[in-house]
Amino acid sequence: MSNSLAVATVTEALRLLLANSVALDVPFAVDVAAVKPPAQTPAQPTITVFLYQATPNAALRNRDTPTRTGDGTLLTRPAAALDLHYLISFYGDERELVAQRLLGSVVRTLHELPTLPKELIDEAAAAPFLTGSDLAAAPQRVRFTPSQMDVDDASKLWSMLFQTPYALSLTYQGTAVLIDGRQEPVAGKPVLRRTVRAVPTRQPLIDRLLSRPAGSPPGTEPVEGPVPAGNELVLRGTGLRADRVAARLGGRDLPLDAGRVRDDEAVVRVPADLPPGTHQVQLLQAVNLGLPATPHWGLESNAVTFARRPGLAGPVRVEGRTGHDSVSAVLVLDLDMPLRDDQRVLLLLDERQPPPGRPAAGYQFRAPFPLGQRPDPKRLRIAVAKVRPAVYLVRVQVDGVQSALTFSAEGVFDGPLADLDETR
Repeated sequence: MSNSLAVATVTEALRLLLANSVALDVPFAVDVAAVKPPAQTPAQPTITVFLYQATPNAALRNRDTPTRTGDGTLLTRPAAALDLHYLISFYGDERELVAQRLLGSVVRTLHELPTLPKELIDEAAAAPFLTGSDLAAAPQRVRFTPSQMDVDDASKLWSMLFQTPYALSLTYQGTAVLIDGRQEPVAGKPVLRRTVRAVPTRQPLIDRLLSRPAGSPPGTEPVEGPVPAGNELVLRGTGLRADRVAARLGGRDLPLDAGRVRDDEAVVRVPADLPPGTHQVQLLQAVNLGLPATPHWGLESNAVTFARRPGLAGPVRVEGRTGHDSVSAVLVLDLDMPLRDDQRVLLLLDERQPPPGRPAAGYQFRAPFPLGQRPDPKRLRIAVAKVRPAVYLVRVQVDGVQSALTFSAEGVFDGPLADLDETR
């Protein structure tokens, strides 16, 4: 890394490199100048070194991004990484192919010496207009590579050089120049004591998510599918056990008992206030670090998505029923878990026993959104209108997750029910 004179120092060092090498290859004097190609063809053999473009280096541009503390104190010095693009043009007597002889000398030199030697950089920095350049002390050496340029690219380049006739030329890229900022970063804090701890770890991986009723006797096999209220999660995978394990669920980190975590299985109790809908669960493993030793969450498993299924906690009540052939009413439903005000709720009604020869009626009604303030977060009031008078199976869908229906021993759905038949 170096100061703001780095770009000019590279150009001057490249000029000196070409001037020293070409003097050994041709028996006549050659003027090597770091100038733009001239509008008038020079009378004597000439090589021009022209920096026509500087671009950010893609590999190094973010390597040393400046960082600061919360109060603005500089922690790392900013540095700009640049690639320098040079146009090297050759002039001389065409009958003696002077320009081509100079081109051959330059190609050989930059192929043999693609990086600028430190001695040459020191010589360039000795120029009066480069006093203070510290490029020679930079660990990054500028390397020159030939650039591929077709006829179209060359035409565009030379068209920018207004009223400058084309000359035999080469293009080279110098990679890379790092220019330091002027601000000095804050010094590191003193170290009182160093502690090194090696802990064998492997990334925890969850393969399957199952559930079973909380407090099930040993040997109860968990099942897949939506998780109803009162069920606990059973996570199966590899590398799940550690000194400290927690489950991240519903925006909270829930510590797990050591007896409920094995290398291939972890049991997570679902908080009773977790609303229905889709959620993600993830295991966190802690390592004790520092003096005194405190747990740090060091490893995280993959996140697994599951559906928390709502259920009805009591019979469906019908209020304010009106109409005969077309019924309107308000259904009051008590769920087995609370709802947030920003959840979307859909009520699904399916006629339980339609008369023979008539298809079963089905309806769906949306609850107001947002749900608003309610005395009981588990209670819903949903208005239904223009419903055929009958007894209906009731399902509630919250954020895409539907409640379950019960069925009889004969395998027929038998609840929950809403009676909208005023003749009964």
